[in-house]
Amino acid sequence: MRTNLSSQISLNRVSPKYYKPENAVERSVLTRCEKVPTDIYETMEEGVQHIANEIAAKIQERQREGKFCVIGAGTGASLRPLYAELVRKHKDEGLSFRNVVIFNLYEYYPLASEGAGSSFSQLSELFLSQIDIDKQNVFTIDGTIPQEAVIEYCRLYEQRIQTFGGIDMALMGIGREGNIAMNEPGSSLSSPTRLILIDSTSRAEAAHNLGVDNLPPAPSRWVWRLLWPPAKSICWHGETTKPTSSRKRWKTK
Repeated sequence: MRTNLSSQISLNRVSPKYYKPENAVERSVLTRCEKVPTDIYETMEEGVQHIANEIAAKIQERQREGKFCVIGAGTGASLRPLYAELVRKHKDEGLSFRNVVIFNLYEYYPLASEGAGSSFSQLSELFLSQIDIDKQNVFTIDGTIPQEAVIEYCRLYEQRIQTFGGIDMALMGIGREGNIAMNEPGSSLSSPTRLILIDSTSRAEAAHNLGVDNLPPAPSRWVWRLLWPPAKSICWHGETTKPTSSRKRWKTK
């Protein structure tokens, strides 16, 4: 296991299967100059369970307070098991999503129609259609609007997030190029919602996730930034399979 990541991440938790420091000095290699608090789990199942429990606890906390729990939700192979566990909690444990507001984090652009081959259709299939969320509390980016309307649409999308007081939790996958929730490497923390190009690796991974083979050669996607950063950002990278083709997407921060 590489341990020279201390300028980028702070390891709050790491299984002794992967790293077992013998003293405090060795441990400090993983924790000094921390940037992003990071937990590493021995199995994907263990990590998914921990994250799902955190999300459920936040939703229930907001329910007790009589408030909305606002979640920014991405898609992709690494998030599939997490959504499956949240659906299980809803069906088997009675976890309600009636007080949850969802903002779709990214979408492909341009789209011929809102349904076919969209990021939102995947999110709906994997998660939203299987829980008791109020459809009026689900917001997504429209990939069918004309390009001249994109800038104003991005501004209004961020404005809508503001009306709910910002994001409580953002669920994001980590791509093969280091992109978090489809933010390509080089995106800054202050990047606004925008239309961007994605590279060939990200297109191939996105195409694989959607089960398509032939995509436009220069895909774009929208990206939004949270004017109020989320209180909790969960970036999850589980086991994934190798992508085989390319595709486009919208993206939120």
